[in-house]
Amino acid sequence: MLVVDLDGEPLAPLRALEEILLCLGTWEDDDRRDPGTDTEPLRLPAPLADRVALGAVQRLLTALAPTQSRGPGCGRLLAPDGRYEHAPMTALTLTAADTDLLAATAAALGHPGLDPDIGELVDAYAEQLAGGYRRADRTELVSLLARLAGLLDLSPTDDTHLITARLRATPPGTDCVLNYAEEAAHARTADRMNHMWAHGSGIDRYLY
Repeated sequence: MLVVDLDGEPLAPLRALEEILLCLGTWEDDDRRDPGTDTEPLRLPAPLADRVALGAVQRLLTALAPTQSRGPGCGRLLAPDGRYEHAPMTALTLTAADTDLLAATAAALGHPGLDPDIGELVDAYAEQLAGGYRRADRTELVSLLARLAGLLDLSPTDDTHLITARLRATPPGTDCVLNYAEEAAHARTADRMNHMWAHGSGIDRYLY
């Protein structure tokens, strides 16, 4: 699959999710070690239970981190004749199971019947994610995670195959100069990514 460098934007919700899932794993462990006699044991819905979602999120973070905020020595993605620079893209191999788990995790956290304590935990990390500049809640974090899952599961097309082949044929750390057909494929793919991640707006500066 193709991953575009969005200057680290996709990593923030993933890291917030990792912290949430680490907390839930600790709650599970504490409840198993010392079950309360007057309280119901914690029952996390799939895939939150037993650190299943946590493992997938950590694998995705490990794979995605090197593709974001890439330095100048990583090679540029250039228009034909080097006329201007596009946002870098990386051809990456991810397991379908992990992207499916990310989507299922977003759905579980956004479920209206989610345990109120878990909901408060998610709200707290969503507020931190906003950075104090705007209000954020569970709905916004869940939306970001669901959109990221869609971005990572973008259906392959002739365009993505063409770009992927070009990127894989370019030695690491060197500039990749697209030809006109490849640049057209890049533009169409960027449109799809833009629609998925930002509903058609907000990241044009990264993709064009």
